[in-house]
Amino acid sequence: MDHKVIYDFRDSESLPELKLSVFVAVENKVQKSASMKLIHEDSGLEWNCRSLSLNKYESNEMKWVGNTNFVPEKNRLFPEGNYRVIYEDLAERECDLTFTLNYPEHIAKVLSEEIPAAFNTPSAKKIAVYSNEDILLYFGEEPANWNSNDDIIMNYKNAWCTRVCYTLNRGTVYCLMPPVILGNKDFNKPEEKSDSENNQASE
Repeated sequence: MDHKVIYDFRDSESLPELKLSVFVAVENKVQKSASMKLIHEDSGLEWNCRSLSLNKYESNEMKWVGNTNFVPEKNRLFPEGNYRVIYEDLAERECDLTFTLNYPEHIAKVLSEEIPAAFNTPSAKKIAVYSNEDILLYFGEEPANWNSNDDIIMNYKNAWCTRVCYTLNRGTVYCLMPPVILGNKDFNKPEEKSDSENNQASE
């Protein structure tokens, strides 16, 4: 399975939004997704994600199912410790896995201008390129030939913005910096989407 804590810095004036991304690898014979439940074992906090909110992708000949928008209780952080992940498909086949969450909580109280100086552990710097529909087009090391916005647009015709991303804790923590608009004249600014599909904690 794969889990990541995501600090999402939307702008330079606001504290980051905190999210948790959790994905499980499934076999080809697994039927359509039904639900995923995330449980913090010490507190009993639960996050429930239904089929329509589950995302699917393929990587390294594996199929993955999960969600990138688990959010903590209002004005709280994700509790550290052991979590259970229970995934079920429509044939009622279950996958029950565990992981341990450990992340630098102090980053939730800093602004983007304090990054990466605020890190207490080594980090790696990467770059993400998104379309105007918020689709990830590229993620990785910044190519040496990207000297201007036009260079990026030449590689990705529908590129809308870039975001610097710092990864920590062996790739289990992502810090996404505010977007840098590329000025691609082929697109208008996308409308802001509501965050109503976020999966919040319950007891």
